[in-house]
Amino acid sequence: MKLLITNIQRTSFHDGPGIRTTVFLKGCSLRCFWCHNPETLSTSNELRYISSRCIHCEMCMAVCRKISGLNILYSPENLVEYARTHETCIECFQCVKYCPTQAIVPTAKWYREDELLPILLADRDYYESSKGGVTFSGGEPLLQWKSLYSVINLLKNNGISIAIDTAGNVPWEAFEKVLEKTDLFLYDLKAISPELHRKVTGSSNELILKNLENLYWKGAAIRVRIPLIPGVNTCPDEQEKIAEILVRYPKLDGVELIPFHRTALSKYRQLGMNYQAAELEPPDCQMLRQIEERIKQRISIPVICRGL
Repeated sequence: MKLLITNIQRTSFHDGPGIRTTVFLKGCSLRCFWCHNPETLSTSNELRYISSRCIHCEMCMAVCRKISGLNILYSPENLVEYARTHETCIECFQCVKYCPTQAIVPTAKWYREDELLPILLADRDYYESSKGGVTFSGGEPLLQWKSLYSVINLLKNNGISIAIDTAGNVPWEAFEKVLEKTDLFLYDLKAISPELHRKVTGSSNELILKNLENLYWKGAAIRVRIPLIPGVNTCPDEQEKIAEILVRYPKLDGVELIPFHRTALSKYRQLGMNYQAAELEPPDCQMLRQIEERIKQRISIPVICRGL
C-alpha cells in the first residue's frame, strides 16, 4: 500500500510531545481560506513553479505542448495553472523530467511502506530519549486512512508513538480504524458557529463536533488545536462558543492556540493559487494574551498559546 506525501519533516517540536517526525499527507476535505499548507489540499499530485530556479529555457512548455497538443501555454506559471485546473492534464510529469534546474517540481511523492518505514525509524533514538514519535498531518491524513493504518501498525510494532493531526471532517470509520494504534489526536477546531464555519472552511462542522465527542468518550487522548484567525475566531463571542464546547471535555490532553501567519504566501504563488488571506494581519501579542486569558478563565484544561 502507498501514501501520497508532500513532506517529511524530521526533528519537529510542535506536532506532539518530544522530538518527532511529521509526515504531511495529500488531500483535505476542508477549504479554509487561510490554509498554511495549500500543497496538501488536492488529493491529486500537482506542480509547483519555483521561479528563482528558472532559466527560461521553455523546455517544460515544449514537452507539454507536444504531449497535450495545446498551443496556449506561454509561461511556466500558465503550465502549472493548466495542470491544476484542466482534467485534460494526464499527470505525466514530463515537464518535471525535462526541467534542467528543478524549477518545475511535483507537490508530492508516493511512498510504499518499505520506502517510508526506514525514514521514520531513522530517528528512533531521539523519539525514545524525548518521549517523541511520528505525527501524521496534512491536509487531512485520515483521507488516506486505509494505507495509513498499515503504516501505523508497522510503526507500533517497532515501539513508535503515533500522533494524528486531524480536522475531524472524515467518516467515523476512519477514526475507528486507527483509534487503538494512535497515542494522541491533535484535533483542530476552527469555529463553532455553523454558518461561520461553513463560510470560512466550505463545510459544515457537524461531523467534526460529533467525531470529537465520539473520540473523547472512547477514551482517546486528544489535544485540541485552535488556529487564531483574525475576523474568524478572535472575537470574544466565538471564543465563548469554543469554550462552551471545550468545557464538556475536562480530560482533554490540552488546548493549543496557534496564531495565523502569512508564511504560506510563496507556496500559493508557486502553485498558481490565489491566497485569500494575503492581506490578513497576524494577531499581535496583546491580542494573543487576551485570547489565552479569556479561554483559560472558562476551562480547567491547560491552555498554551504559541508565539507568546
